[in-house]
Amino acid sequence: MDQNNTRDRIKFFGVAVAAISIVLCASSIICLVLLRLYTKSSYRLALYQVSSSLLFGVASLGTFYSFPMSGSNSVKCMAFAFVVQYTIWVQIVFTACLTFHLFCLSVFYKNLAKCEPTYVLFSLLVPLVLAIVPLTTKNYGPSDVWCWIQSLNYINSTNGTILEPNFNGKVEQMVLLYGPAFAILLACSGGVIVMGIILACRAFKNGAALAVTNSGQQHHQQLLKQLLPLIIYPIIFFLYFLTPFANRLYIISKDNVPPNSLTYAAVFFITSWSMGPGVGLLVHMAIIFYITRRRRGCGRKVKNYVSIDEEGIATRGTSQRTVSVTSATHYVIPDET
Repeated sequence: MDQNNTRDRIKFFGVAVAAISIVLCASSIICLVLLRLYTKSSYRLALYQVSSSLLFGVASLGTFYSFPMSGSNSVKCMAFAFVVQYTIWVQIVFTACLTFHLFCLSVFYKNLAKCEPTYVLFSLLVPLVLAIVPLTTKNYGPSDVWCWIQSLNYINSTNGTILEPNFNGKVEQMVLLYGPAFAILLACSGGVIVMGIILACRAFKNGAALAVTNSGQQHHQQLLKQLLPLIIYPIIFFLYFLTPFANRLYIISKDNVPPNSLTYAAVFFITSWSMGPGVGLLVHMAIIFYITRRRRGCGRKVKNYVSIDEEGIATRGTSQRTVSVTSATHYVIPDET
């Protein structure tokens, strides 16, 4: 009875975190659409990431509600278990595609925007294979405090429900999620760290305020500034993955482990997978909106100016963007007329 009460509290906790995650992801998507940022490929990548997180939040909410306290399996529980497994992998695979895209752009100067449909299809099809396997082996059902791949078999008898270890289920948990997910997210985090070191070395070598004279290089820098905030997603997923991974190893090492404080932490971090991208996108859009408003305010104060380049040619202008570019390396004098 005490274990059932603990499971009820954990379920309520998980439902609350999942609901907050859904609201944050939905809010970030609505803001992105209202600001029409989806017209840019970099923000579409963020939109796909947050959309997959939203789906996972909805699946998490459903799987907590469909968990049968009696232990008996149901079609609804199996269905939500399938959706949870699928949406988890959609997030992981798309995070890998996103890291690959950012790495190629920042390190090799290769803009793979044309690969956007490939990223989406790859992220939708590969997880489908990994989610079908437990369905064919009939290992979906009640697992700990929600519906997923079962680590215990619930057997009904005259003496009540008997719990037996499910060896195949434990193997599938590690092979179909935790093992490869840990390797992929670790590689993505390592790629992000390497990417950051390379960019920092380039900035230190060339100078942080180096003027961009080539239009292609200028476009590359602007695109990179839009994409760099997305590198936080692989790190978020990896850090959020560590606690559920440790909890799963603890559960697999023992049989019929009662819910504990580690279970609370695992439920929080699992359901927060959909919260991180939503918060990250909202913060990023808020910063972009603030910077844009501030630049426009400064631009209204600058009406006329004359800039003199290195060859002594004077140029008249009123654009605040031109002021920010020319002021990096050229002298700017007031218009005396």
